Amino acid sequence: MSGLPGVTDGAILDAAFAPALSLVVGVPDDLHPQWRPVVTAATAEERIAAALDRWTPGFAGLVPRFFGAFRKRLLDVRLGRAAGDLALIYVVRGRGDELVLWLGWDSRQFRKPRFWDRFPTAVQTFLQTVHAGFSHPDGISGGLAHVGEMSTYAEWAEEPDGLVDWDEEQEIASTRLLVVTTNGTNLFYCLSPDLPTGTIALVYEGDIDPQPFDASIDALLLCPLGD
Repeated sequence: MSGLPGVTDGAILDAAFAPALSLVVGVPDDLHPQWRPVVTAATAEERIAAALDRWTPGFAGLVPRFFGAFRKRLLDVRLGRAAGDLALIYVVRGRGDELVLWLGWDSRQFRKPRFWDRFPTAVQTFLQTVHAGFSHPDGISGGLAHVGEMSTYAEWAEEPDGLVDWDEEQEIASTRLLVVTTNGTNLFYCLSPDLPTGTIALVYEGDIDPQPFDASIDALLLCPLGD
């Protein structure tokens, strides 16, 4: 873990591609008490250590390839606000030394999403006690969506009662696929009560491909790091 000179506020915001994201200076009144050691730390190394100290070993063990690369490439952890909500901004050296950002959302925002029993136990613990989502600044892609952004595939398609053509042809109805993250384009990672715990459906252009949850999320998280 090491900080990199020259990671400026402007560079962080440029990497966000999200106008609603801002950096927060000082200790706001609505700060999660668990984040105070991160916010009050004097150096990037101290902020990184304080933030990772909160991570549960179960989730880190679920995505070991990502977590190993993440620790080595993590440059800083800053406090930010996105669309009014506080989040920790994890600033990471990605592929080609470009900055990649993940936002860790305040665990006090946790609300139990649908099909909760299909979430692996390690993910349940992480969402409830560490971050209520760990994603790119859009709140959805690249990791675990903010729990408030998790919706069914049908809702994503703005047909909440179900996609008629889809539901007639597919083994899993569009109302029984919960989008827990995406790759940022058109690959959706979905949990379903029609799949066993530990399995995630990769949904791409109408195809449903069940895969192991841990390896799939590990690979998705690792992708922008190039390791």
